[in-house]
Amino acid sequence: MKLKLKRRLPPPRAVLDGTCPPTGGSLAKIKRRGFAMVPPVGGMSQRDRGGLPKRAISIILTLTLLFTTTVFPSARTEREIRNEMQQIQRRIDEQRTEVTNLRAQQASQEALLPALDAEVQAVQEKINLIQVEVNALTAQIDDLNARIRELNAGIEESQEQIDLLYAETQERTEQIHAMQELLMQRLRQQYINGPVSNLQLLLASEDLSGILTVTEFITRQAESDAQLREDLEDEMAHMAVLQQQLREEQQRLQAQREQLQDDTFAVTQSLLRQREEQAVLDEEIQRINEIRNEIQGIINSIGRNRRDVEEMIRREQNAMEQAQRDINAIINQRIQAGEIGSVQNTGQMVWPFPHHGARITSRFGASEPFRGGRVHRGVDVSIANNWAPNWTIHAALCGVVAAFGFNASMGNYVVIYHGHFAPANGRIQTVYMHLRSFAPGLRRDMPISAGQHLGMMGNTGNSTGPHLHFQVDRFNADGSRTALNPMDFVSGAPYLIN
Repeated sequence: MKLKLKRRLPPPRAVLDGTCPPTGGSLAKIKRRGFAMVPPVGGMSQRDRGGLPKRAISIILTLTLLFTTTVFPSARTEREIRNEMQQIQRRIDEQRTEVTNLRAQQASQEALLPALDAEVQAVQEKINLIQVEVNALTAQIDDLNARIRELNAGIEESQEQIDLLYAETQERTEQIHAMQELLMQRLRQQYINGPVSNLQLLLASEDLSGILTVTEFITRQAESDAQLREDLEDEMAHMAVLQQQLREEQQRLQAQREQLQDDTFAVTQSLLRQREEQAVLDEEIQRINEIRNEIQGIINSIGRNRRDVEEMIRREQNAMEQAQRDINAIINQRIQAGEIGSVQNTGQMVWPFPHHGARITSRFGASEPFRGGRVHRGVDVSIANNWAPNWTIHAALCGVVAAFGFNASMGNYVVIYHGHFAPANGRIQTVYMHLRSFAPGLRRDMPISAGQHLGMMGNTGNSTGPHLHFQVDRFNADGSRTALNPMDFVSGAPYLIN
């Protein structure tokens, strides 16, 4: 099996003795412009190779390429990763658009709820008023029923008195009938015995005493009969009057009862109508609540969909961050392999945002609540109350463009590799984030001088407003990076408002 090797000789690193390469051009032009070059670590000078045969040199170079290809394999190229990042970013943009639409739908549905709540409140107020009327009618009906019960008791009492008078009348009637029967017997006896006059009774008496006795008997009997008839007639008349009065009272009470019954019926009908209206309003409230519950269900469903999409965005952002880490790893490999020129910087940085009115809005190491309390790895710089789209961003130090592009978090960004920076005691890179646009002609591996224009300040990526995020990273021996405070290295910011 033939092993096909891709010839990839790392270019030499430029050593400028504290100066930067000229602006413009690629690293390949550095040598042609007269800058001193040294071979990468592990290489040999032309004088050292002078005594070796060309075949030996070829074998050494072939083994070096084989070792490099074997030890530092790349599962994906930087171009493939960047293409993947662009696809991820397109998906994130689409998902963010979907989240925006879902938020708008949710807001439109939520806007319906206050009107429904107001309608429910208005209907409930009507129900409350009807309930007040229902309570009043119910109390009125209770009062009428109580009065009817009193009238019924009066009617029953008068009826009892009528019944007693009737019984007493019956008794008196029987007494009259008995007296009449006694008189009739006396008359029949007189008729049988024949007419006897008082004179005959007197002549029949033997002496004067007998005459007097008979006379007194006749008188008393007549008076007794007359008085008895008179008493019975008077009592019968009195009882008739009482019966008539009781009947009239009973009729009056019955008339009042009928009137109260009519009033009770009318009030009951009003109560029924109020309760029917109340039932209709209850159904209206139930209908409104059903609509509200349906809308709330739609809102909850939209909220779940929005959270799902936001979770997808978080996963895509994680994938984007992983892709960025892969690119950083590739950049680190390129740096270690010498593919990116190592510029020796000994001076201090210049301020990347030299504009009047500039101010620091977030310092290095500050906690960022909107990012879960993570520590700020750089400084944020903006213009106080005077933002315009033409504020330029400049390189803080000479170096080489290691990467630039778009990231969901960083927005439009530029990464410049500066090689060894004496004040930082190691190799560093500077990062410029959230740019609105890039400087014309900006490209990877392009030499950059201190103060060179990189782009325009913007508000791209995960940003809360137009600003520049300026970051300084130092490369560690294990390939990791440590964020440093940029304010420790800038030569001054004469226009900065702290």
